[in-house]
Amino acid sequence: MTLPLLEIKNLKAYFFVREGIAKAVDGVDLAIQKGETLALVGESGCGKSVTAYSILRLIPSPPGEIVAGEILFEGENILLLPENKLRELRGNKIAMVFQDPLTSLNPVFRIGNQVAEVLQVHRNMSKREALEYTISLLKDVGIPSPEQRIRNYPHQMSGGMRQRVMIAMALACEPQLIIADEPTTALDVTVQAQILDLLRHLKNTRDMALFLITHDLGVVAETAQNVAVMYAGRIMEYTDVISLFKNPLNPYTKGLLSSMPQSGVKRLTPIKGMVPPILNLPEGCKFNTRCPHTFDKCLQGEPLLINIEKDKNKKHLVRCWLYA
Repeated sequence: MTLPLLEIKNLKAYFFVREGIAKAVDGVDLAIQKGETLALVGESGCGKSVTAYSILRLIPSPPGEIVAGEILFEGENILLLPENKLRELRGNKIAMVFQDPLTSLNPVFRIGNQVAEVLQVHRNMSKREALEYTISLLKDVGIPSPEQRIRNYPHQMSGGMRQRVMIAMALACEPQLIIADEPTTALDVTVQAQILDLLRHLKNTRDMALFLITHDLGVVAETAQNVAVMYAGRIMEYTDVISLFKNPLNPYTKGLLSSMPQSGVKRLTPIKGMVPPILNLPEGCKFNTRCPHTFDKCLQGEPLLINIEKDKNKKHLVRCWLYA
């Protein structure tokens, strides 16, 4: 059996703050194959970004700390790598597109120099070679007149253009995996579609894997092959994208789908309540304060993530007492 490109095993990332221990990610298992797009879905505050930051060990410490688990990239545990090896991995083999390009780009440097710096550090290019390659990268991501645009500062570009610059920076060293953390959140609908089309095209032409973090199930339907639904630091459901939309199992997944705008449906059905504070999670199933199917067992213990598929070659994992 082929090893996954990236495999996360029992990942636990906690934040040790004055009020207590915030268990932002608590026992997550995920795997991404070469060339696959895996979407991680959930509301804000569910631990999606902390999972992504853990992969490249970008969690601020203190107060954050990865207290348990393994993150295997091509069979090697990233959590055990020394700092110099970790620097070689970041940007070179695994790259990240951050949520807000305006705060991710340095406002006092021209965008051409910022992209070129990645090539100078990881590919040992001269400044001239790096700038020439930067122009071709900006052209690949659909930025018009890249020869002039490399002289722009971030504030001189629109949100969509800045996000394209971030994607160009991520692509600079032709990584095997791109982590895209809510790459379309701050953009209008038309630009969102353009960025998603661009990511799909680049992934297919460059044979990369994509780990897409989003709260938008419409984005998932258009982009991903497999989907993991996350709530309160746990994976609640995992399956392929078609099965998720045709046969959602976990009440949380059903709630997310019901709250999406649908053709012919005038009123949305939102999930009642809010994501509980990470420092004050309920006992038992973490969704029990909002779930319409809560019964005694849900309040007493947390269900395991189990595979309900009878075919051993398929996976449809769900964490819910209704199926346990």
